[in-house]
This record gives sequence, structure tokens and C-alpha cells, in this order.
Amino acid sequence: MNKSDQLFSELLYLLHHNAFNALDKISDSNQSESDLLHVRQLIDMVVMLKDKTAGNLSDELNQIQTMMLSELESKYKQKLKTSKNNESAE
Repeated sequence: MNKSDQLFSELLYLLHHNAFNALDKISDSNQSESDLLHVRQLIDMVVMLKDKTAGNLSDELNQIQTMMLSELESKYKQKLKTSKNNESAE
């Protein structure tokens, strides 16, 4: 992996790590709309990078990016669903 690919990979890991940490800090019973918005913005950044780099990444980086985005979207949707269920219960 060349230097640019390594830096791009590190950027993806940074965004992924920050989003996962933010999601983990959101307790199921005390979810803040601003916290969910923050996570959505981080996910949107990964989506933007995916769109802007389409066709320009190695297979390895493309797989990393796709996997990270899938993990983030899945966990975000779980937290969002939990948040909506908690609001309905109140």
C-alpha cells in the first residue's frame, strides 16, 4: 500500500472509530438527538468519500470503505430504532 492509500485508510479508520465511539456512548435509554446527528454526519462523510473516490481506489481500499460504511449504517439504524421505540414508550 502506498503512502496515499495508507493515509486514506487511516482517514477511514478515524471516521469509523469516532462514529463507533459516539454510538457506544449513546445509552439506549438516554439518546440525544444531537449525538445521533453527530454520528449521521460522520457516516455522511464516509458516504461522500465513497462517492468522490468511486473508481479511483484499489480493491483493498474499496472493500475496507464498503465494510466500514456497512457496519456504521447498521449500528446507526439499530440506535435510531431503539431511540424511536423509547420515544413511543414515553
